[in-house]
Amino acid sequence: MNWEYLHLVTHPFAIVLPIVGVVVGLVGWIARKDELERYGLISLLIAGVAAIPSYITGISTADDVAARTFVEPGLVQDHRTWATWAAIGLVTCAIFAGFAMAQPKDQRLRRFVLIVGAIAATLVGYSALRGGKIVHGEDAQAAQAAAAPAMPGEAPAAGEVT
Repeated sequence: MNWEYLHLVTHPFAIVLPIVGVVVGLVGWIARKDELERYGLISLLIAGVAAIPSYITGISTADDVAARTFVEPGLVQDHRTWATWAAIGLVTCAIFAGFAMAQPKDQRLRRFVLIVGAIAATLVGYSALRGGKIVHGEDAQAAQAAAAPAMPGEAPAAGEVT
């Protein structure tokens, strides 16, 4: 097991939870359902906690991934920059969400956290979009095989259609 694998395993929690939490929380705000707003807060709290291992594993693997010949270093740096802002937003939102959960009657604080969470979820989504362009592990081998044309008389690569 390496840092790249751990990052690929941990990052979906930090991506899906804030998006789902914000959507459900905003629906709760519109429908005036406190339970849905609280669900959104709990999702944002967990997402902020999940962002920490995702960020640490991402930083630990970035140099290895950027050193590959088929990965553009600027792409990794761009993802790292947006991931930093997303992690800052998520952890800040998680702190506010924890405080809002301790103040269950404060509607304005809950709604403020949902707005901050929407900003953080947008940053997370953009960071994920940038990171999705990075080719990993076995995908990289497939990308290299697809990019290399077969020589005349050479057998096609595994999975290649002739």
